[in-house]
Amino acid sequence: MNPRFRRMLLVVTVGAVLSRLYVLGRDRGFELVARATLTVTLASLAAWLVHMVLHELAHWVAAAWQDFEVRKVRFGPVTLDFTGPKPVVRWGGDLGGSVNSLPRGAVRLAPRLRVVAMAGPLMTLVVTLGAFGWWRARGAESLASPLGIFLVMGVFTLVTALMPGALLPRRPESGTDLEQMIQPRAVLAHWFNAAALQGITQGKRVNEVLDWRAVQPLLPESGEVEAIELGWCLACLDAGQVDVARPRLRSMTERLDEESPEWLRTDVFNQVGCLSALEGDAVFAQACLSEVKANQSTEWYCELLVACIARAQGDSAASVAALARWNAGVQGHVSRVFALGGNQWVLERLGETSPCDAGRGRPEAG
Repeated sequence: MNPRFRRMLLVVTVGAVLSRLYVLGRDRGFELVARATLTVTLASLAAWLVHMVLHELAHWVAAAWQDFEVRKVRFGPVTLDFTGPKPVVRWGGDLGGSVNSLPRGAVRLAPRLRVVAMAGPLMTLVVTLGAFGWWRARGAESLASPLGIFLVMGVFTLVTALMPGALLPRRPESGTDLEQMIQPRAVLAHWFNAAALQGITQGKRVNEVLDWRAVQPLLPESGEVEAIELGWCLACLDAGQVDVARPRLRSMTERLDEESPEWLRTDVFNQVGCLSALEGDAVFAQACLSEVKANQSTEWYCELLVACIARAQGDSAASVAALARWNAGVQGHVSRVFALGGNQWVLERLGETSPCDAGRGRPEAG
């Protein structure tokens, strides 16, 4: 939805409500209308919070059941953070709810995601139908009563949960509950990429998490670059499918623009540069190195590409020195698993053993 249109819609809606309240206040007394408005507003807020908590609890239970790693759960102003060694409670000013989770593995990911997505709306539907039955049993009392307000807010919660992302102020990349149930390509691609990230954080190789053949139908045909493309290319490279990955990587460098995330530009040019250097094209790799240096956030990040270029130029001493700098930077960085996770194939081509592979056999390329 266009931001300007949203602002206009908000102004018109608020204006209409205030205008109606003014008319009621003039006819029945402003004190009475103000008191009634405050009571209904507080009751509506309380009903919304109850529905929202039950909705997110259902998502949470379903996520744990379907083998998702639950990282954060937000119930309005309260957020439960499970990313550290111990759960942490944080406070904020938001009245919404969410469950932040990563799927463990990509096996049967689509049906697992659908179960998690359906759990919240199903809980809201059951609770709202129960409230409707109770409301009817009590003689269909006024919708301004506490039970009536709870019923109305249940319908509102259900409608917002099943709303397409295009109608929201900002469309979530993970998709709304409805989109996670329908699973359009972009939403499913996001979750496959999330599965790859979860696997890397656990020390797995990319091709242990992503089957490049299964993920290939999720790649975009044209337009902006998506994160799933990089994950797919890494899965191909890690599985020894260089000829499959090379055209997509080259295409990504041509489609990247100033609107693309900085991390994605950096990672794509780093991977393309390493591949080009390892195949003997030091000139193109140098051009990629310039892009990486322009976007990198850590000094050591580009050293792996520097090592590959030095190897292509026949300077083994410079290659060893650059690789040592890269290893030192990786070992001292909090996100070392991500630096290692997408670069095992590079290290192997350089004749190095990735710390991720120490003490275990390597998966066969296929």
